[in-house]
Amino acid sequence: MEINRRTFLKGVAGMSIAAVAGTTFWIKNKSPEEVEKLIENAVESDAEILVIGGGMAGVMAAIRAARAGANVTLVDKGSVGRSGLTPFANGFKVYDEEEGADRETWIEEWKAMTGGMDHSGYLENLMDNSKEIYEELESWGATEVGFGKVLRLKVQEEGIEIIERTMLTNLLEKDGKVAGALGFKLDSEEAVVIKANAVVLCTGGGAFKPNGFQVSSLTSDGDAMAYRIGGQISGKEFMDTHFTYADNPAYCWGQWSGLWSTGMMKETQTPDSEGNNLNLDAYHTAHAGELPITKSGGPPADEETLEGESDGERPGGPPDGDMPEGMEVPEGMEGGPGQSGGSAPEEIGGASAGLGVHKSEGLFPTDEKCGTNIEGLFAAGDCLSSMLTGPSYGGAIGTALAASATQGALAGGTAYEYAISTDIPEISDEEITTLQTEMFAPRELDQGYDPAWVTQMLKFNTIPYYVLYIKKEDRLQAALNNVLFFKEHYADKMVAGDAHELRLVHETRNMILNAEMKLRASLYRTESRGNHYREDFPDTNDTDWLAWVVIEQGANGEMELSKVMV
Repeated sequence: MEINRRTFLKGVAGMSIAAVAGTTFWIKNKSPEEVEKLIENAVESDAEILVIGGGMAGVMAAIRAARAGANVTLVDKGSVGRSGLTPFANGFKVYDEEEGADRETWIEEWKAMTGGMDHSGYLENLMDNSKEIYEELESWGATEVGFGKVLRLKVQEEGIEIIERTMLTNLLEKDGKVAGALGFKLDSEEAVVIKANAVVLCTGGGAFKPNGFQVSSLTSDGDAMAYRIGGQISGKEFMDTHFTYADNPAYCWGQWSGLWSTGMMKETQTPDSEGNNLNLDAYHTAHAGELPITKSGGPPADEETLEGESDGERPGGPPDGDMPEGMEVPEGMEGGPGQSGGSAPEEIGGASAGLGVHKSEGLFPTDEKCGTNIEGLFAAGDCLSSMLTGPSYGGAIGTALAASATQGALAGGTAYEYAISTDIPEISDEEITTLQTEMFAPRELDQGYDPAWVTQMLKFNTIPYYVLYIKKEDRLQAALNNVLFFKEHYADKMVAGDAHELRLVHETRNMILNAEMKLRASLYRTESRGNHYREDFPDTNDTDWLAWVVIEQGANGEMELSKVMV
């Protein structure tokens, strides 16, 4: 079989030439006339409030806005309640004075956990509203197993229009004000245009699609859409250090395998009492050549400690290998994957692959009500840099889900107040057509790069621990140079043979932009703090860097960075 250049570029994703020859990819592209028809037949609608993302934050934002009286449309790339990280959450942090919570203690310990980098307004929002929202979720039956279905049904009951399996690629903006969004349906490939008075981004965070990591749909779509219309982004240098198991490190599913049988558990402990200790110690130990490596790090463990006989504690984990309250080791997996019994195995870092610290990475807030620097654009959940957890993903089980819920509810109410006081900015048909033409451009190419292959290249460049976990200027700059090469040579040359691949093209572009942000922010912050560790700047510098790094697009189109002191 003949291999031409188009076939090679489309099928070369990690395969040998012989393998490509046996599995040739033929591209059936859209003609310019067919793309023009897709644009002409676009599904158009108006809403007072458009919520993008159907996880916990999006569900609460849509429901609160609808109850206030707004006409709300909720769009999800997958299925409401079943997309992103929401299905993998099982702890819900609740501030409950009836169970002994003390406000001053919470504030004090939260500041200790974040090193003073938290935003007091969003902590207050969590403490003020988490109990009420948890009890509401409980009344729906949404704290039981399978709560994703319950969330979707509740959104329907509230009369909210749901548009699923639809990827929105661009925010509409005029003179610094948001005006809606556009995208396409994944099944029919129809173009979609939704004009709105206000938009709430609840699109989650991002990662780099590592093998075995089950939340590979996290592609920083919201950050990318906002950035391209002038939005400010923050928290990109702080890395999540979710663990995996030492005996089978590629088995990233292991740490979440018990969640499916627990539902949503109420968590009331303060950060200090949790002691979850997800930090960079394991990476430091590995980099220094001190083996064996455990999640807790520190000096090399002796044989007695490794066997768990000296003090009853498993290195890097809870005493006696106990699972968190309410969780059980799945049948046949006692002791973790590959084990036949005994306590859970040792935990090591490495499962997250570019995932940011929850509630620190995302759109930079301009107030305490989920507002951003783009008028009419709000954000909540993992799409908002609410600074709630500071620079470390450190030991407050249930914070991510509870913060998404409380911030979503807050954003929905704030968006309603804004929407009823303003009209939708006028966007010309020509402007919309230009954006749609650019969106469908990969469908008109008859040759180009496979987006899955480009994703692999990005992953190989960015995931290694010595790039985003143990950082140093020369390695960061080398990785950034590669990302800029991807941006220049691949981003606009990826080809899509159908709507599924068109989604992959846009996701990969967003991941390339996210990688550039992470690398530039990591270079910019010349100190070590929380889950940002610079080998060449190992000390924390509060004088210069008790600050948030803010990223935005400059007037010349280049990425600009600045810092906002705490």
